[in-house]
Amino acid sequence: MAISSIVNRGMVNEGIADATALATARTVGVVESAMTLNIPSDFATLQEAMDWIEARVLLAEVTIQFANGTYNATSSHIFKHNNYAMVNIIGDVDTPSNVTINSTTNGLYLQGCQLRSVKGIKISCTSGQAIFLNRGSKIYELNDVDLASSGGYGLMIHDWCAVGGRDIYCHNSASGGVLVFMQSALNCTNLTSNNNTGWGITMSHGSNARLLGTTTMTGNSSGTYNIGLNTLSGDGSIVQNG
Repeated sequence: MAISSIVNRGMVNEGIADATALATARTVGVVESAMTLNIPSDFATLQEAMDWIEARVLLAEVTIQFANGTYNATSSHIFKHNNYAMVNIIGDVDTPSNVTINSTTNGLYLQGCQLRSVKGIKISCTSGQAIFLNRGSKIYELNDVDLASSGGYGLMIHDWCAVGGRDIYCHNSASGGVLVFMQSALNCTNLTSNNNTGWGITMSHGSNARLLGTTTMTGNSSGTYNIGLNTLSGDGSIVQNG
């Protein structure tokens, strides 16, 4: 189901079932059936869609669907609401670069919340991290993403956080490709971490990473770096700076 751009003016042009669910979401603030928020046709920006979600109670999944294009942001998209455990953020899973978010600071920043999935998106930032999880946050499915930061890490999993995913590509980042830090965890099938200034993946302070499928780390200052008691395991081929 899609929200029409005219809904905010009190008009609905969807079918009867869609109209009923949408009217409920608007009038009593409850999302009772799965729905899709389209960017930019329903909301011009990701932040606008997030504001809408945070003002409601979610009893069903909400998918934020990006149309192909480039989206520029001047501040972090900060996720810290319980609702996001029911939210998917989807771009173009076949060609993630078709949906690009450019940010001047952290691209997606999770603070103590869960996000159901992020798929098919390229995120680039000039400072901070392309995706930053902090304070016990989780992303259950981080799939088909392209992450780069000219000021930090492509993916930072920090302070009791966890990420599961596949086909994660981190590259051209100033601090390194991936940091798994402070009792955090990464479970990824097909990780590529290339051409980073720093390590392809850094493990620190009792964290663990399970790398399945094919893990490729080339063109980095170094391959993997472990600080403290960490666990790095996998069942596929691993290429480090080959």
